[in-house]
Amino acid sequence: MRTVLAAALLAAPALAAPDTLCLKDGRVLEGMPMERSQDGGILVKFKNGDVKVPAALVLDVLLDAEAATADAAKGAEIKKRQEERRKYVEELKSLAEWRNRRKESTKHFDFEYTVPPHVFAEFRDTMEAYYTEFSKLWSIKQPKDGRLLVCFYGDEETFHQVSGAGYGILGYFRFVKPLELDIYYDRLDADLTEDVMFHEANHYLQKLLNPAVNMPHFPGESLAEYYGASAWDPKAKKLTVGLMQDERLAEVKTDIDAGKMMKLEELVSTPKMYEHYTWGWSLVHFLMNSPKHEKKFLKFVNTLVNGGDVKREAFGLDGLSDVAETEVLRLFMKSLDLKNKDALTALEGEWHHYVKENLKAVTTRGLEKAGLKVVASYPPRPIKAKNLLQKAIDAGSQDPDVHDKLAGLLAREDNDFAKAIPLWRKAIELEPLTARYYSNLAHALEKKGQADEGKRLLALAKELDPDDPWLDLDLRGF
Repeated sequence: MRTVLAAALLAAPALAAPDTLCLKDGRVLEGMPMERSQDGGILVKFKNGDVKVPAALVLDVLLDAEAATADAAKGAEIKKRQEERRKYVEELKSLAEWRNRRKESTKHFDFEYTVPPHVFAEFRDTMEAYYTEFSKLWSIKQPKDGRLLVCFYGDEETFHQVSGAGYGILGYFRFVKPLELDIYYDRLDADLTEDVMFHEANHYLQKLLNPAVNMPHFPGESLAEYYGASAWDPKAKKLTVGLMQDERLAEVKTDIDAGKMMKLEELVSTPKMYEHYTWGWSLVHFLMNSPKHEKKFLKFVNTLVNGGDVKREAFGLDGLSDVAETEVLRLFMKSLDLKNKDALTALEGEWHHYVKENLKAVTTRGLEKAGLKVVASYPPRPIKAKNLLQKAIDAGSQDPDVHDKLAGLLAREDNDFAKAIPLWRKAIELEPLTARYYSNLAHALEKKGQADEGKRLLALAKELDPDDPWLDLDLRGF
């Protein structure tokens, strides 16, 4: 869903000072009647029902009724805020289209973006700090052929349309020239947006170790996940890397609970596997936090792309080369001074002990992120996804997308609408301005014989997201 600017309301009678609601995530609603609720929230009166917006989501609200009854001093203050918000709204309207994107260059990156300016500013500073932090340990250098182009889209729809990325992809780094990093702002999960940025940007930073050689899937994806667990403190201007990747840990712990322990040789020698993101992250976390193994692991990664005695194969584009599949395990053992398979098994034991005893911070947020990533992964793993999402909700999750995705799995996989419908209602309560939740609930209610209520909710969804053509089809099909 794009930033709510209520395009369908342009046909409504013009107001000198329409009620305006600005949300912290950049969305704006204007033109509908609004009033304050006793708990500080805002009640927005749509044609097809009232929607209560929690106070926690509100950046600013300007109500015509309050302006009309204000005294001179208060009225002047309100008028000033109205003018400021008018300019803010016009700016956001302009940024809704990629052709109106803003451009800005920093020391290491060329940015193009359509996110709200305050969102971009934090993102920009984080990216620069990330580059600086990584270069301290890995000794990368700014490429001579220019800065990396970073495209930061204001919504998922535009990301897919403009970048050409397939659905289910959260972001990507194009590793052949012209190099480019593309991500989008997920207003429902800004933390996920940051995680994706850290992960995909790390692929670029890895490439700078030797731009002519592709990093193998292991350790490439595992290292990207390790650096993906970074945190930026905007007040202290400090970046901390290598934190707990709690959603990956949640998946690892789920495997352990099921009696599945990953073999070190299998993990390192398999060319591509999903476990490079999960168990691979835990292995990198173990090695990078071990005084005995850290420098050896750094040597392994650098040797893969820079070593002179490494077998490589032509990639076929940009003059790039790949490391031969058989080389990864050989160089891993050589770099970590593992003389034989017994030594490899002994390291595996150290790693497994570290995972079981040292990695214990599976949080509610970790379960949420793990479940949502499994939902988005291919091939589908609905049983694991339901397990993780239900654990997150049992742990107290207040993430609307977690409730929505679990409801969808229950309805689609188990035909269990009795459990799915309350979950969709909770998602709407937590995030009342997302059209998708209303349309999903509408279809569920129709299947339970409540077609009239379902049609009303679909019409309300259309008011919330007037640009969604699928809602037109849904309404005609009801």
